[in-house]
Amino acid sequence: MTKREREKGKKGKRAVGRILPIKLFLLIAAAFFSFSCQPNAAILESSKNATSERANSLEAANNQPKNSFARDLETMRTANFDFIYVFRRKDGAPLDADDKKYVKLNSPTETNRFILSDEDKAVIAGSKYKFAEQNLMALRDRFNIEDFSKPPIDTPPNAENNANSSANS
Repeated sequence: MTKREREKGKKGKRAVGRILPIKLFLLIAAAFFSFSCQPNAAILESSKNATSERANSLEAANNQPKNSFARDLETMRTANFDFIYVFRRKDGAPLDADDKKYVKLNSPTETNRFILSDEDKAVIAGSKYKFAEQNLMALRDRFNIEDFSKPPIDTPPNAENNANSSANS
């Protein structure tokens, strides 16, 4: 063996000697962390409770009628319509095709949305504009009308005078 080969062998042993403790330390640390990590019982229980609550709420939602009048009316309010009218047949029967056509023909063209609700016994109409009295009269001949419109905004009697006096100042 040459001197060079002997030196090369010594360097290799030194390198192995330095790496072995590092590998051993990492192996021990990994084992320690894997054995020390256990699931937290409180977290597992809360997850089970949340899952069962979610299932219960979904079941309750599925048990509600698909075409709930209250939900449809709330949808119209959420859409921020100023005027909401509900039309029902006077005999309480479900609306037929002629009834639906009559509601649409006798409603102002500005009416934004119609929803058939309450097991086809009501049409909810939503609009940003008030129905003209002639439209309401024609619809009253055939239907009972419920008005769920927003209440009018009351203005103080001299609000206009106050606005003019501040503009002139």
